[in-house]
Amino acid sequence: MLKEILSIKPISLELNESNDIYMLLNIGILSNVANYNDAQFTDEFIEYIVSNKVTYIGLPLQVNKEKLENAEYDNLTHELVNGKLMTDSIGSFVDFWTETIDDATVLMGSVKIWKRYPNTCSAILELYENGDLESSCEVMIKEYKEITEDGIRIIDHADGSNAFIGSAIVSNPAESRAKATLLVAEAYEKDLSIENEEKGDVTVAEKEVFNKGHKIQYKGKFETASLKYSEISNQIYNKLNPINAKTNGRQYNYYIHTIFNDHVIVEDWDDYEVLFKIPYSIENDEVIISPSDQWEQGKLGFIPDNTVELTNLLSEKEKELSDVQDELTQVKEELASLQNDETKEASDFKDKIKELNDTIVTQAGTESELRNEIAELKSTVEELVQYKEKVEIAEKETEITELSNKYSKLLSEETFKSDDVQNAIQELNSEKLNEIVVNEVTKQKNEVEVASKQNDDVIVVASKQDDLIVKDKREFWASPRS
Repeated sequence: MLKEILSIKPISLELNESNDIYMLLNIGILSNVANYNDAQFTDEFIEYIVSNKVTYIGLPLQVNKEKLENAEYDNLTHELVNGKLMTDSIGSFVDFWTETIDDATVLMGSVKIWKRYPNTCSAILELYENGDLESSCEVMIKEYKEITEDGIRIIDHADGSNAFIGSAIVSNPAESRAKATLLVAEAYEKDLSIENEEKGDVTVAEKEVFNKGHKIQYKGKFETASLKYSEISNQIYNKLNPINAKTNGRQYNYYIHTIFNDHVIVEDWDDYEVLFKIPYSIENDEVIISPSDQWEQGKLGFIPDNTVELTNLLSEKEKELSDVQDELTQVKEELASLQNDETKEASDFKDKIKELNDTIVTQAGTESELRNEIAELKSTVEELVQYKEKVEIAEKETEITELSNKYSKLLSEETFKSDDVQNAIQELNSEKLNEIVVNEVTKQKNEVEVASKQNDDVIVVASKQDDLIVKDKREFWASPRS
């Protein structure tokens, strides 16, 4: 029986949210175009794997762990010795699908890489940082459908005689169209030293919830060739909060509030009241963040910091109008007094009257201008009052959500749904909620003490699990290395 070894090289990789159990790696496996090994798979072979993915889920991702963890990156192979693969399993496939890449149909696979091997995961991250992360698929082939005149070996499903059996991380790629499209990774606390912490890198495990748990809002129409909304937000998030692949630490700076088609609103990671409006553009499916000197800082609701305090300005204008009106009243009173003063000489009286009339005209013009300004300011204030009310509602909803998330974990489901708890949450009454938590804990403690008195004996039953690994003629697939 022939064994076909097919290599692929991941070209692009992206960090995203993760968990403490595994890293998720999406890779291209093989295509329907001849690769560097002169092997070409039929559409039928690829489609059979996708249509029967349940059969293939669980197949391994292999590597020589000892070489990988000792940084022997130039000597990674399938370790095929006497018909047996001597590599170690570090993960397994969980899904399969197809994508079109360079006009070729490519079989894609999603692999969960186990985090029980932290040094292995760190080495994989390092390989990617250096552009050297390469993998190779393994296919058991009993017969070829055809060998063309130029030596291309055509491989089909052949009623199950030919089968995909896994992939391995190797040093030499063969499939140019295969690309790793996603790696969901996480830093390891054991690999982060005090020196790294002093640089500002924080373990991803400490901040593992993507975007600090906040749902991103999308506004406007996005015109891109292939990027999805989630891909745009992921690129922005990773550029604003970069990962240091060598130290496995992420620098948490901002979380995303709203994405528009040409700018994004982000909030300071440690101060939700501080926002930034950041312009961006998309070039060749890559999000380009504008330099920080083009960012605009603002507050909740994104009112820029340089916004004029219209309420204060309105008060100043109203006071100025009042002063003008007082002065105008005084002038009118003086004019009336002069008109009634028959002892004044006629010439002086006329000159004074003309002077006062000119003053009245001037002051009347000033009064008219101030009234127009006040009308405009009042209109603006009315708009801002409505906007302020929306902001206050949004702030309250955010606080209610935070309290609900917090106390749903501290209280039983029945207690959490009670009217007392729900009313306290709506009233943002943390003191009342804490009192309910204390009462709940006291009640549970009393119930445990009563139960412990009623049940003096505890019985623990254990059963031996049978070996679920079927041993048959395919034992040569195994990896017996210790």
